[in-house]
Amino acid sequence: MSKNISQKKVSVIGLGQMGKKIAEMLSQKDYEVTVWNRTEEKTRQVNASKITKRVEDAVALSTVNIICVLDNLAVMEILEGVSDKKVFAGKTIINFTTGTPAEVKKLEAWFRDLGAVYLNGAIQVAPDQMGLPDTTILMGGNRETYGSCKEMLDILGGNIKFLGEHASASPAMDMATLSWVYGSYVGLMYGVAFCQMEGINLEDYSTIIGEIAPGFLEFYKYEINTIREGNFNVTQSPLSISIGASQRIADTVKSMGLDTEFTDVIASLLRKAKEKGFEHEEVSALIKVIRNQS
Repeated sequence: MSKNISQKKVSVIGLGQMGKKIAEMLSQKDYEVTVWNRTEEKTRQVNASKITKRVEDAVALSTVNIICVLDNLAVMEILEGVSDKKVFAGKTIINFTTGTPAEVKKLEAWFRDLGAVYLNGAIQVAPDQMGLPDTTILMGGNRETYGSCKEMLDILGGNIKFLGEHASASPAMDMATLSWVYGSYVGLMYGVAFCQMEGINLEDYSTIIGEIAPGFLEFYKYEINTIREGNFNVTQSPLSISIGASQRIADTVKSMGLDTEFTDVIASLLRKAKEKGFEHEEVSALIKVIRNQS
């Protein structure tokens, strides 16, 4: 495998914005890039060494095959359309398609049965942020194969995180980070609404958010560590404080005539913590509610 990879040959299956970017970046680093896309017109927009009309031909031409399409349903539709599945034997498949842990487990087993090695990647940036020192890509799968592909992966991003030999760790971490991002973003939007309702300058809000964010990030890391250690003795912030605060926010949102769904969910989760007897534990004990622990 190392010999084939050192020959710098790779096929890219799927030429959406991210797939196109990956193909171009590898081509610029003198890789022999073969491309395939369901819409053939897109293949002519990429500076590739070879263009194939059948996906199995793209797979056959390279030991390493990168897949980047809309979703894992599309991955299976494309690959199940291959008439001779023997073409996958001995191949390395790197799937950068967004999906769920359950989907990735099925794909990993599917490729294993065909004699291929599967790596799953979750790219944490937009195409224009690819190839930067802080470009984060979450990887999971066969460790030895990952090591063989590391030089190529480093072209795509300077912060490659290998999460272990379970390929499903990649989408799980992707959803973990996105849960934080979306939760924070929706909260940010409520903050904007509060400021607008009270005539507060949004520039002031933006500045203050930037100033307090580093401290909260350290606090979040500390709270994660209390869960890792299983120690919920109060050291920083008891749940009781957050129970009251979340209800005040929910009440204020209602009184302002804003949409209450998001803030009601947060207040409800924290009320459950009180009902389950976690009120006088560290706020990180909320994980017990989320995991349905008694």
